[in-house]
Amino acid sequence: MQTPSENTDVKLDTLDEPSAHLIEENVALPEDTFNSYRSYILNEIARCKPLMIMFLIPVCLVLLITFFHDIKGILVFLVISLILSIIILLIGITAFVSETLNKGSIIKLLVEVITRKPAVGGKEWRIIAYNMNQYLFDHGIWHTPYYFFCEHRCHEFFKSLIEQTRSNAHLSSPTNGAENTQSNTPAKKVSNEMVKPYIFSSDPVLEAYLIKAAEINIEAEFEYWRKQYPEVDLP
Repeated sequence: MQTPSENTDVKLDTLDEPSAHLIEENVALPEDTFNSYRSYILNEIARCKPLMIMFLIPVCLVLLITFFHDIKGILVFLVISLILSIIILLIGITAFVSETLNKGSIIKLLVEVITRKPAVGGKEWRIIAYNMNQYLFDHGIWHTPYYFFCEHRCHEFFKSLIEQTRSNAHLSSPTNGAENTQSNTPAKKVSNEMVKPYIFSSDPVLEAYLIKAAEINIEAEFEYWRKQYPEVDLP
């Protein structure tokens, strides 16, 4: 029987969440909540107060134009204001769509990947997407708990993050690198030394997490394609 201190140690070793099995059964992502991606986007825009204010200003200006269209001086002023407000609205929408995560959020995502070691297309990505949505909302980084629409978008974001931090240098493939540096390493195991040349970040802390997460991602890719084509004997 475990003592209270042992129970506390176990909790500290897990992520801040209920049982992983319970989350797998009850996790709900935006794709499960909304009828379509369009309704999801409209909901996100409607819940973003700055964007709604930018949207209401042109609407009010249009109403004012209908009332004061006979007064030339006011009409010119309102039309110019309307054009400027529409430009500002478009800039706001662009910024909204291209919203990026900060360093803390990126590290949280990498920690989720490192901890769960998700398979390609595995159910672990649903849990990761759910946890990230809750984290971003709880920490005030995003205005709703719906940042990632589905597990696929979360996975794609992670892969784009790894791609963006790859070194621009022309290097040999990971397979060749593994053969040259660690010929005795099993194919299923990808070492840090094999991944390091392909990852670069000006932040050493972030780079360390990126290298570890990239290592796990490569292992998952190898395993996925090995299962797809078992007749091919990879080196």
